[in-house]
Amino acid sequence: MNFKRILLGAVLSAGMIFSSVGCSQSGGNGNLSEITLADGDQIAVIEIKDYGTMKAKLFPDIAPVGVKNFVELANQGYYNGLKIHRVVKDNVIQGGSLYGDGTGGNAAYTGEESIADATTFPIETSEKARNFYGALGYVADKYGQNSVQFYIVNNKQPQNLTKTDASKVQSKADELASEAEAATWEASSDKAKQNSYQQSYYKNNASMLSGKDNTAALKYARVGGVYQYDGGYTVFGQVYEGLDVLDKISEVKVQSNAQGEKSMPVQDIIISSVTIETFKVSTAEAESDTSSSAPATTAPTETASTADTASDSLAGTTAGTAEQTAPTAEQSKQPTAEAGTSNATAESISTIDTKEIA
Repeated sequence: MNFKRILLGAVLSAGMIFSSVGCSQSGGNGNLSEITLADGDQIAVIEIKDYGTMKAKLFPDIAPVGVKNFVELANQGYYNGLKIHRVVKDNVIQGGSLYGDGTGGNAAYTGEESIADATTFPIETSEKARNFYGALGYVADKYGQNSVQFYIVNNKQPQNLTKTDASKVQSKADELASEAEAATWEASSDKAKQNSYQQSYYKNNASMLSGKDNTAALKYARVGGVYQYDGGYTVFGQVYEGLDVLDKISEVKVQSNAQGEKSMPVQDIIISSVTIETFKVSTAEAESDTSSSAPATTAPTETASTADTASDSLAGTTAGTAEQTAPTAEQSKQPTAEAGTSNATAESISTIDTKEIA
């Protein structure tokens, strides 16, 4: 097999692996099991003009900094009127950049231990928060930092993780580690930071793939997603209501963006608002008594289609500069599987190209 070139490297720490660019969180239930709601749960209500509303349960126990940042941005009205600027079918939809092209925007909260005037924060990952269909995550820059852009995984194709080979992913991490050991660059240099991030991404993804618990594999086979992103991005929530809205957005006509990737909607898709609600069982019960369709307290189960497929490149590119980089076609092309199919073939400007070519 061959590995395509590394572009800009997007590698995050995940699972039980602790890396220099992020941290691993073990608390909370995440999205491994079906989403259930309890009193006090934080809900992100994402309203898209002319399309409808999506609701996502947030995971503060798993991504405390990421959730607090998103909540503060929402409360400030930051997202209101911004665009979903990138749509790649069977990959992700992406939005929240200040300038509507994948660039601009500073985090509202970067953590108690962050440096003064910080505008980004490290990724937060967990084996309990994976890139299943409907996962809500942060876009990362080439150093594994988050700020304002988010993505929602829209791939519903079942993923067959039994065809993956974690050793192939780990071998790439080892190769990068050897490169760093032999290098003469300064530890604080861009090259060193990118290499560290790339190592972590591969290492963490391999760790997740080789885990003894097959819960994630079973869910990927049932609902779909992009397992190649696991360990590389902060998954801080899960859409459980309004998945039809996600599907409608995923079907829009797109055109080439400034980087040549065919992912920019022909017609602008506007985020009307993002608001935060606190779930209360009593309120849900009251609404259930007065409405013919009760609010979902458990995420819908998606029916698998095209069984025994495994996606090997399920996200496109970001229209960003060196700032924010979306999960991209290149990022999802990790050497993790004897691949399935992909509709995203554009070159990434921002992350790891890990497509395995048999």
